[in-house]
Amino acid sequence: MSATTLRPPATGRRAAWATALTAGAMLLGATALLGAVEAVTGRDVFALPFVASAAVLALAPGAPLARPAAVLLSYPPCALVAVAVTAVVGPSVWTASAAAGASVVTMLLLRAPHAPAAVCAAFIGLTDPGIAYPLHTVLPAVLVVLGAALLAGRLLPRYGYPPSRH
Repeated sequence: MSATTLRPPATGRRAAWATALTAGAMLLGATALLGAVEAVTGRDVFALPFVASAAVLALAPGAPLARPAAVLLSYPPCALVAVAVTAVVGPSVWTASAAAGASVVTMLLLRAPHAPAAVCAAFIGLTDPGIAYPLHTVLPAVLVVLGAALLAGRLLPRYGYPPSRH
């Protein structure tokens, strides 16, 4: 067997590159938008949980974790649970662990799994950003990420978001 028979066809490579560049463009757009919103509003919306959400939506827009409902329904309750746990016991690594664990339970009960929401809960448990954090930071950041993905779904031909239901 020659080396040429083991290579993917040129169209396969082109398709892989196009898909990769589309995902990269979506992530770049979402993170740039988060950065712009942070610069304008002063809210810490450019944070790792929200960048992770944008990456999930860029890499696997059709995955259950990327469903708009999963993203939108996971963050607020997970953030509220984390704020409550942190208010009771104070910020620490242990609080972050408890908040992340409680957020996983919350997401499963809501049938809205989105792993970056657990990262957000851990962040809250570690840093105690305050009781208003879910409203003034989490919700706007989630709306920015979802908005960027929805816009990319209309503008980028290879990016299908939200996924169509069959």
